[in-house]
Amino acid sequence: MAEQNRKTDEQRRQRQRAERLVEQYLDYVFCDADGESIAKEGRSMMGLYLDFRGDMPKGSGFSGFCTLAAKVDRMRLRHATDWMIRARDIVTRLEGELISALCVDRLYRNRPRMAFDPISEQRYEICWGDVECAHYLGIAPGTFRNRISAGYQALEEIMRELSAAA
Repeated sequence: MAEQNRKTDEQRRQRQRAERLVEQYLDYVFCDADGESIAKEGRSMMGLYLDFRGDMPKGSGFSGFCTLAAKVDRMRLRHATDWMIRARDIVTRLEGELISALCVDRLYRNRPRMAFDPISEQRYEICWGDVECAHYLGIAPGTFRNRISAGYQALEEIMRELSAAA
């Protein structure tokens, strides 16, 4: 009988560290670390419909400068922490297609998400598997799985090199 490829406890710990590193990278990406203002971001029509349950928001009648963006900016995390910068520096050593696969893996793969239909006001649970994640990236499911595996292996190797150099 063929021997199965089973991971040791140390290999599992290395994979978990690599997964946490990708999550820290995603924290960096989403924290507005480069100082881009939220005021520059556009609002989509579907987002407005969702926020206002199918109705368009009413104008305030105030024609001056909007202060909402400044208030939201003050509430947001404005500066990347050291561990976010370190995660960015490590993850960006990978090829772009591997980074995309790892990010989709940590954000969407096998993670239930709630969706809200603004017209029927029903909530739906959406859970993406390999097929949906691969379709999102425009690749085959097998290619998606291979990129995840290759990406984590590369991250684990980079982390081993960095710990050996320290």
